[in-house]
Amino acid sequence: MRKAAAAAAAATAALLVVAVFVAILVGVARRYLFGVPLVWIDELSTVLFVWSIFWAGAFVVGLREHVSFDLVHQALPPRAAAILWRVVCAVVAIALLAALPKLWNFVAFLWRERTPALQWRLDFVYACFVLFIAAAALRFGWEAVRRR
Repeated sequence: MRKAAAAAAAATAALLVVAVFVAILVGVARRYLFGVPLVWIDELSTVLFVWSIFWAGAFVVGLREHVSFDLVHQALPPRAAAILWRVVCAVVAIALLAALPKLWNFVAFLWRERTPALQWRLDFVYACFVLFIAAAALRFGWEAVRRR
């Protein structure tokens, strides 16, 4: 079940990246080959790109695969490094969970605003950030409590 969910998340991320690529190609072709630019294609590309980044960050890329500054962590003995990892993961999980209600309220408030060209509600556009923060909080929390 877990491998199927991971494969589905990775496939969704790949489809989002392909959609960004196709949208950019269509926009370039319409603008420079046919001389008839699409007003909304830049907006679509941007929204798809934002969703692909936050989706992949939340569900595809592992915590240890993200860019990190681990000079202190690598300099410590293995046992101390493991303790530091758990503590930092717990602190990050708590901070993200603490921020989640305010973030949710802000994104929910955005239903009033719309994107300029496509007229999409901004709460839908930025819902990916709430998903990212919630998933990251759960992943950091899991890392803080799981046994190795």
